[in-house]
Amino acid sequence: MYTIEKGNNNLYNIVITINKNEWNDYVDMAYERTKGKFNVSGFRKGKVPRKVIEQNYGTSIFYDDALDVAFGEQYEKLLAKETQIEPVSSPEIKLGKFDESGVVINVKVQGTPEINLGTYKGLEIESAKGEVTEEKIDAEINQQREKISRFEIVQRKAKMGDFVTIDFIGSTDGVEFEGGQAENYRLELGSKSFIDNFENQIVGMEAEETKIVKVAFPENYFSAELKGKNAEFKVTLKKVEEKQLPELNDEFASNVSEFDKLADYKNDIKKHLEESLEVQLNRETDNRIIDAVVAETEIQVPESMVSLQIEDFVKDFETRLSYQSLTLQDYLNQTGLTIEKLREEQREHAIKSVKTRLLLEKIIKTENLEVKETELDEKISEIASKYKKSPEDYKKSLNERELIYFENGILMDKLIKFLRKENNII
Repeated sequence: MYTIEKGNNNLYNIVITINKNEWNDYVDMAYERTKGKFNVSGFRKGKVPRKVIEQNYGTSIFYDDALDVAFGEQYEKLLAKETQIEPVSSPEIKLGKFDESGVVINVKVQGTPEINLGTYKGLEIESAKGEVTEEKIDAEINQQREKISRFEIVQRKAKMGDFVTIDFIGSTDGVEFEGGQAENYRLELGSKSFIDNFENQIVGMEAEETKIVKVAFPENYFSAELKGKNAEFKVTLKKVEEKQLPELNDEFASNVSEFDKLADYKNDIKKHLEESLEVQLNRETDNRIIDAVVAETEIQVPESMVSLQIEDFVKDFETRLSYQSLTLQDYLNQTGLTIEKLREEQREHAIKSVKTRLLLEKIIKTENLEVKETELDEKISEIASKYKKSPEDYKKSLNERELIYFENGILMDKLIKFLRKENNII
């Protein structure tokens, strides 16, 4: 049995009541699931009667497991029947009564908030603009020149842009510190790989020269022992290398591409840059359309949804940091931030993200946009061909989550096409 009270913005307060007989059934279910874990003298494992286990471990031994079973079953049945409740957050659970006579479970769950759709047709939206300039083409070519550049040892003073090989020993207050020493370290001057002003002081040194480099560690330095301290590095420069870029001519073009002429190579780069720019501008225009529609709609975003989105952002950020061999705590130490401050910085972004998702889902529902089975099959066939698999075999390899991902992609494409058609893109 349950009662439902609908609050502001579709926040539901639900009371689930489980009577004595029902509760005893759930305790029986919990006993059947967990009886194999108990050892009682005189009984084989898994064959100990419930009453015997309760006598040895207490009458409430199965209550926690029974509560999990009871809530899961009751909540699932409730949502199947009360289809007006569309949860957008995990339920908050609080026990009202919890003993052998039955259980009362108080549940608070956020349903899809009320959305008053604003204008999402007939808006004027300026498309994103851009062009492929000679500077962009040159930058692309220079990247290729960098890839096949070579290094030549030179007998002169080091300057910015050179690669130098150095030995160094760091100390503070005359005492060497951990991690402040290296031999044959190769450093690009101007890369800002080292602490501020370190590389500048290497400029002007020559091979076999030794120099004391003085620096100050910043107040937000990740190492507590070094932050804010003055330090000295004894630096010995061992060699200076100058980067030699290949000459920009037909020979260079033939070395890095399928083209024999530099002009043909540049035209091909321009073509690919234009194709890439078109994709980028279309994506930016799509974002402008969505932003314009969101601005026309009023949505009171529930705090529970904002909090969940913030946590998703933080987890994603933590994953990206791991690719740089950093932990979240490393980042917080280096920046002087707290986890609370980091979360607060993501709040506005989270609100916008949740608001956008809710609005797009509302438009999809209002306009009856849906994915047909044939459309999903076409998408799967397209992707299967890239992996050189048959559509049937590839589809069998997909789990339910992956299929939903493809469906959502198709649905979003339909929505964008709909919004482009119904609005004036200037």
